[in-house]
Amino acid sequence: MATVLVLALWVSPASAGFRLAPYVQNPTDTGITLVWFSENAQPGEVSVHQAEGPLVATIESHPVPAAALAYHPSEPDEQTSGVPFKHELRLHGLAPGHSYSYTVRQGGAEAGGRFTTKPARPERLRIIAFADSETEPESVGKPAKWPGPGPGDADRRYLVDQERGYRENLRIIESRAPDFVAIAGDLVESGGEQRDWNEFWRLTGPLAASTPLFPAPGNHEYYAGPGETGRYTEMASERAFAKYRAYFDLPPNGMGPHHERYYDFDWGPVSFVVLDLGNGVPHHSAADTNWYLKGEGEGGFAPSWSPGSAQYRWLEETLRRARDRSAFTFVMFHYCPYSSGPHGLPPGKSAGEDPLSGIPLQTLTPLFLRYGVDVLLSGHDEMYERSVVPGKQVLADGTRVDHALQVYDVGVGGDGLRAPVEGAINPYRVFLAHENAPEIRDAEGVLIDGGKHYGHLEINVEPLGDDRWQARLDMVYVFPVTDESGEVTAFERRLYDDSVTLLAPRTPDSAE
Repeated sequence: MATVLVLALWVSPASAGFRLAPYVQNPTDTGITLVWFSENAQPGEVSVHQAEGPLVATIESHPVPAAALAYHPSEPDEQTSGVPFKHELRLHGLAPGHSYSYTVRQGGAEAGGRFTTKPARPERLRIIAFADSETEPESVGKPAKWPGPGPGDADRRYLVDQERGYRENLRIIESRAPDFVAIAGDLVESGGEQRDWNEFWRLTGPLAASTPLFPAPGNHEYYAGPGETGRYTEMASERAFAKYRAYFDLPPNGMGPHHERYYDFDWGPVSFVVLDLGNGVPHHSAADTNWYLKGEGEGGFAPSWSPGSAQYRWLEETLRRARDRSAFTFVMFHYCPYSSGPHGLPPGKSAGEDPLSGIPLQTLTPLFLRYGVDVLLSGHDEMYERSVVPGKQVLADGTRVDHALQVYDVGVGGDGLRAPVEGAINPYRVFLAHENAPEIRDAEGVLIDGGKHYGHLEINVEPLGDDRWQARLDMVYVFPVTDESGEVTAFERRLYDDSVTLLAPRTPDSAE
């Protein structure tokens, strides 16, 4: 029988029951973390069963106050909620590749889910990635701008509001049963507003109950909120980022104060690297990705990514190990370095510039190419765009070979649906939904296919014979089906005509 041990325990105050129902985090082949938040400090009880099988263990949690999740004084309508208690349990000693169910009893409430540990030698892997859900209560009932192909379509609004668009996107993601979901930043609108995090978990919690989430921090996770909430001032940004940290248990990186800001993990033939690239140095320079946020060493806390920084050195060593042991290397961060959107303008605050530009990150492209990174997953510009950057990979023996870097902007999780902007030049673009997936309408003008919509990237990795791995990347759009009057009646999973297949040798190391 497998043993289940407690690694850590956390929680919050008020009345019986859940503030946030349990969800799974940070799976390995023999363990996983369960997290939930309660209204008071009463311990919860977890029962873990083998799928359709016997009880594995029953554990009691030890909650602690989650002070980071306090409401800001500018959120007056929420003040009666108080601070919650966090419960965090690490389950150890599970069997690789096995499915389990769990139930958490908290006060008079009960909730649970299912999870599967990582197989010791995974043969197939499904990853789903998106960015820019940017949840907030104001998204309910507010359709995003949906610029169309016509000259008078700049202020056109989408067919459903942002809340419904994100919810339907999540529904289709859940139906695909991914091994994990990767979110390339901007989970919430204002990282320092607790109400925005409440909205994120209200919508995303059912998926997270059984599917691990691996996020990257975006600029909005560092954004405390408008006005008196603090915007990007140093302490306010750290208060915002503390909320992000409170919700996620992520793989350790051994980098002290930068714990959980960037990290990596392996899953079968894939090395997955997650970065925090929100601050280049010097501040307010052409190398700065966020002109509002001061970075490490300049009065702030966000880690620098610039060459010579601790994160850069960690990244180079991580990519070197990934090249030598994995069939594929995927790297995820928020700011897209090659874009046709507003963040594809050069850094600055004058006309034709952008203070949150992704262009400075092109400095990292030679490093990504040198170590054979296959795919960059990013967001930020709230559009679907794919670029291919050619270059040379340097193998472990020093041989240089041709290599192509696939760059994805998958920032269509549930917030904006933007069009390209004048002045943003991307010479490596091969697909942009706004231009390469034109809207198709019937004789009555009803949309029947095409266009830009909310969606996600689905990545399926599997063996191809005995000697190669295959990774197939398909961009999914969640299509709103309408009746004759234009009323949305259903949503369908559809694919853009932009499928990519990558091949890699099936070596002993990459099969582990």
